[in-house]
Amino acid sequence: MTKNVSIYLVDDHPIVRNGLKALIEKMGSYSIIQQFDNGQELLDTLPFTDNPDLIIMDLTMPVMDGAETVKELKARGVKTPVMILTLETTEKTIIELFRFGIRGYLPKSCTADVLKKAIDDVLKTGYYHDEMLMKALTTEHHQLKDEKTQVHEQITDREKQFLRLVCNEQELTYEQIADQMGVSRRTVDGYREAIFEKFNIKSKTGLVLFAIKYGLIDVARVEN
Repeated sequence: MTKNVSIYLVDDHPIVRNGLKALIEKMGSYSIIQQFDNGQELLDTLPFTDNPDLIIMDLTMPVMDGAETVKELKARGVKTPVMILTLETTEKTIIELFRFGIRGYLPKSCTADVLKKAIDDVLKTGYYHDEMLMKALTTEHHQLKDEKTQVHEQITDREKQFLRLVCNEQELTYEQIADQMGVSRRTVDGYREAIFEKFNIKSKTGLVLFAIKYGLIDVARVEN
């Protein structure tokens, strides 16, 4: 018998939580085992007595919001993956959340099918993002080297440098990146387009998640 995936829900709106609980538990072998009004309530239960497989959390909450909660979970060494489900959709916020350690992000307007895929992707591969459909890694599994090794082999040193600057918390513009790399803006655009093409990425958010997922940047160093 398949073990149910255990999930914590963190959202300050009981109606939303109850609706999500009903929806998620209808989608498959998922069980919402605890619910919390805000991040502080969640942190107050540490260490978890019934460690969940996944935490699904709202971003905007009173007392302690999702971003602060994720940072605090990371600081306390909690390894449970966190997925943010919220109305907030700005690229800057999404990138910051992935830097803080979230494993997936979805707008509350997403469909049930997308939500199910996101949950399954986070649990099976560690991350969910709709651009992480790595077309460079679509050959048969037995023909593949370790994915991380293969990605590193396909990225040049200059492309790695470009990615580190893209992920910098100072949020450099492409012009500033070109200046730091000592190249023209056109050359920087070339690095970006080459990575977009090789890995089917379409945005800066996708670049940041790609770099984090495959260890192309040191997240701890970027944060400091």
